[in-house]
Amino acid sequence: MARSKDREVTPWVHGVVATPLFTSGFIYAGGLGLGTIEDLGHTVPLEMLGIGSVGGIIATATARYLRTGGEGRSRRARWFHTAFTGIWTSASAAWLNWVANGTPWTLTSAAAIAAATVAIAPFYGIDRFLRGDEIAEQWAKEEAALAKPLTDWQDMFTSVGARGVIVEGREKTHNGYKLTLTLTETDYDGLLPLLKRLEMKARLRPGALTLKPGEHAAQAFLWVSTRNVLAEHVDLDPSDHPITINEPLTLGMLESGKPIEILMRQNSVLIAGQKGSGKSITLHVLISLLTRCIDAVIWMIDMASGHTAKRWIRPWVEGWKDKDGNVITRPLIDWVATTEDEAVRMYNASHDIADQRAKTARGGKLVPKPEKPAIIVITEEGSDLMAWSPVAVKPKTRGIKKGRKAAIDFVDVVQRGTGSNTGGGEIDSQYDTTIGLRFRKKGEGQYVFPDFYHQVNLAALPGNGAGYIKTPTMVQDEPPEKGRFAYVNDDEDSTHIEEMAVARANIRPDLDAEAVAIAAKWGYADRWSDTERCGWLLEAFGLDALATPAGTSSASANGGTSTMQAAPPVPPTTSTGGPGNGHPGRTNGPLPTELGDLPSAEDYLKKYGGSQQPPAGGGEPTPAKGSGAPGPDEATVKSAFDKVWAGIEQITQDAAEEHQAQQAKEAEKKRTREHPRKDEVFDMVRDAGPEGITIDACIKRLKEQYSTEKPPARQAISKWFANDENIVQPHGPRTPYIWADPDHPAPADSQDDEDDTEALGDDLELFCLAVELVVSSQFGSTSMLQRKLRIGFAKAVWLMDQMTARNIVGRADGSKARDVLVKPDGLDGVLAGLRNEAAGE
Repeated sequence: MARSKDREVTPWVHGVVATPLFTSGFIYAGGLGLGTIEDLGHTVPLEMLGIGSVGGIIATATARYLRTGGEGRSRRARWFHTAFTGIWTSASAAWLNWVANGTPWTLTSAAAIAAATVAIAPFYGIDRFLRGDEIAEQWAKEEAALAKPLTDWQDMFTSVGARGVIVEGREKTHNGYKLTLTLTETDYDGLLPLLKRLEMKARLRPGALTLKPGEHAAQAFLWVSTRNVLAEHVDLDPSDHPITINEPLTLGMLESGKPIEILMRQNSVLIAGQKGSGKSITLHVLISLLTRCIDAVIWMIDMASGHTAKRWIRPWVEGWKDKDGNVITRPLIDWVATTEDEAVRMYNASHDIADQRAKTARGGKLVPKPEKPAIIVITEEGSDLMAWSPVAVKPKTRGIKKGRKAAIDFVDVVQRGTGSNTGGGEIDSQYDTTIGLRFRKKGEGQYVFPDFYHQVNLAALPGNGAGYIKTPTMVQDEPPEKGRFAYVNDDEDSTHIEEMAVARANIRPDLDAEAVAIAAKWGYADRWSDTERCGWLLEAFGLDALATPAGTSSASANGGTSTMQAAPPVPPTTSTGGPGNGHPGRTNGPLPTELGDLPSAEDYLKKYGGSQQPPAGGGEPTPAKGSGAPGPDEATVKSAFDKVWAGIEQITQDAAEEHQAQQAKEAEKKRTREHPRKDEVFDMVRDAGPEGITIDACIKRLKEQYSTEKPPARQAISKWFANDENIVQPHGPRTPYIWADPDHPAPADSQDDEDDTEALGDDLELFCLAVELVVSSQFGSTSMLQRKLRIGFAKAVWLMDQMTARNIVGRADGSKARDVLVKPDGLDGVLAGLRNEAAGE
């Protein structure tokens, strides 16, 4: 048998030097064990030890003789192996018996075994040489045991139709192992479609195989994942120390065990995934890192009513305190937009700042610093904005192109990777980093990763927060890598996000003065003080206004330029008893006009001729000091008192009128902040009658009637109904809402069947106006008449019933608007008929 030329698998077993030393060390340890037994007071049975030693020598030599025999083997070599085994075992037994009778704890005993080892070791080299074929055979078996998985993979490649794939090596990885492949017939592109069948053959989970190209066409690497890293939980780094945007940010862990790192400088990011795939969690992770940067400011467009942004600015809104007891004095996110108008402002401001920075730069790309920080513009749920608002798409397109060199970058979070969600091809081409989360269909990968469509399967990703990622630092030709993003608890009853916001409150810088001046023309200075623009925040936290005192500033904790920041908002005041009871917003204290102490009757008496003071000893009153005239008569005193009370009444009346005016002003401000369709929603409940109406039905009707407007949120309508005592759900939750106001009852069922026409009389003009409204708008609604004509509910019902009786509108059908039976072109004829009817009465 030819000797193996491969490496020795386990060299310590057959090493020429290592084996004698290992054997001698083992025997010496045995002698120490015998000596320890003697030292502990126990007696070693020397006779039995001697008999056992002789038996062992004979058994070992016999076993070697039998083992080295066989066809084709030399008799001389066989006797040499037997003799050598007998000699070294005899020497070992003799030494053990010697130290058992004496002690191994001497230099002499150690020297004796060392001398025997030196004398016998050369003969072991001869013994090993004569057993070369036997050792080579053992090595071959050991190599085959390790190579078996490799040959199995080669067989599997062949079975799925991949010919000429040779597995050269195997290397352990964080989540499994990596196979190095040599391709002789099937190329890299030919292997990609076969991965699913390979996973089936190898009995691996879907997505466990990842193929990557090698340095040349004949090389490839197959990554085999035996551990489902994507389904594991990855904790967010709990650190809150300051970092810089000029260094990579760690968002999670790749399947290979490496961190998911993104360098946000000069890097626009696209995050795409279906609803519930973990986009918001991933965005919270990114914000948690950006808010730790001493050289980055966040602007955020959150078209979902600020749902994501609210959590980060809540500590400022509610006046939370940091660990040192200091009140949070500024929002962690510098600017938030929740409407199209505000988003356009932000996009234009970011573009103008980028343009100005590019003009004033000395050349090259701007390096963010605390005194001139980067601006990261995040857009959440912006699909409608990008699809229907050209005035928003244009500045965003210009800004994302110019912003790279001016330290202004964009992060877009979308539910699909199509152009209508991102803003078009010009914006798509500017994304440097793409993150693809889970989708229901594999085909969505062509919109998220068009260049690597066959290498990704977004539908096979396990759990929320798992995804593919492609960054500029990755090899350009390699497919996106799979990874798991860190987790942030954004449950409603969790304050994990708010606690992070408090810890980072003093880290982020302020916007530089130059950028503030440029953004000022787009309303930057009034972003938190204009109640119309931040009404979404006021409504969310139940506030009347966000206070922005003149001159208030917040210096950067990192040496940046101080910029105007809104002070913590002032919560609404509530009455606590006393004179202000019953007046919202009124507190116990001086009247609104700051009257101070009112004059007493004594003061008025002195002013109008003095007062009568009784003498010290009793008797008649005497004139006051300083008065030369006799005391005033009864008429004079009465007149003075009348003037006193008249003055007091006038002052009190003026104060009451001013207070009422202030209340009306506050009520008007509150009304203008509310959704413009709130009154119509309440009217829908009135019109619904005893059958009631659901919130979803209200929203549907608003969408049909006002297709270009965004209807109020379901939560907002629910809150309106909960705060109105006239609207009830008598049949429990999830049932229709019913109007229960006794002063304005809903129309009875019998009214719907009213067919008798009544004389219009003095109501002719009002009725004609009502008909004109209904026919021209083609919307037969009682609440619409009540609102447009400013009439009572009963009057509006009467008008609608009379139109029904005259076949202008159809009969009532529950909460639905009545069908209009007259077309707009027939309006003039109907009005003329009504006037003729009135003339003939």
